[in-house]
Amino acid sequence: MLTNNNVYRLLSVQIPYFWDAIKFGCVQADEVLEVDMPLYLNELLQALLSDKAQCFVILDNERILQGITITRIVADKIFSKKELLLQTFYSLKVVTDDETQKYFKILYDLAVKEKCTAITFSSRNTKIWEMAKLVGCKELNRNFAFELGGN
Repeated sequence: MLTNNNVYRLLSVQIPYFWDAIKFGCVQADEVLEVDMPLYLNELLQALLSDKAQCFVILDNERILQGITITRIVADKIFSKKELLLQTFYSLKVVTDDETQKYFKILYDLAVKEKCTAITFSSRNTKIWEMAKLVGCKELNRNFAFELGGN
């Protein structure tokens, strides 16, 4: 289904055709350790095939894959709100400011359609931070971890 210019939201039946690219982009963007890949990819595939997660692909004019975004509608049961969680954003090329704004508008429209109260995501990538500021996002918190060792 065409959503805007060369950005497409995949139907669940289209996921198998893009699965290798989705796996690659998500593992790279989400920095999944090899030991965690089977569980991570199994859950992701189940979510995409059952429409619990949404996949958007960006194709250039020659229909060559340029980027992948995975989103999920997450319910906050305590406050009775829904949020659009941007799980993954992976691009095979540098994304311009204009493209950032165009892609964010597509996600914004999805969030409004789904009656979400916010679009949320986390990232360690400074380029993603810059993109977030460009479209008007504000930083809500920072996560910290003290590694205990082992697996």
